[in-house]
Amino acid sequence: MENLFRSVNAFFAFIASISDFLWDFPTNFPAYAWILVLGPFPFAILLLVGVGIHFLIRTRFVQTMNMRKIVRIMLRRQSSGTGVSALASFMLGLAMRAGPGNIVGITGALFWMWVAAFFGMATAFMESTLA
Repeated sequence: MENLFRSVNAFFAFIASISDFLWDFPTNFPAYAWILVLGPFPFAILLLVGVGIHFLIRTRFVQTMNMRKIVRIMLRRQSSGTGVSALASFMLGLAMRAGPGNIVGITGALFWMWVAAFFGMATAFMESTLA
């Protein structure tokens, strides 16, 4: 059993080193730190934010279209055939995307959560459309 634990720990140490390299790339190169805006951000964060902005522009701000109609439908008190109202479904989806741990800890987390969610909505829309 001890041998199994050692091999599992060795495997995860190997995976952790690859993960650390990918999440730190290219911040682990000194020349990258001199770039003014991009310097402190790893490539994965830039890729995720860039894809969110790209989908935001390509879908023509899908999260802001028909906002009155969306709010009207959500606030109706009728349930669907399954017994879940539109508001309950929205709240459940919101809770799944931004858990309470993101709000409780840091004071500015709520603001950044809204900023990230604004760009993430277009990405989530595209994921749902492609699914």
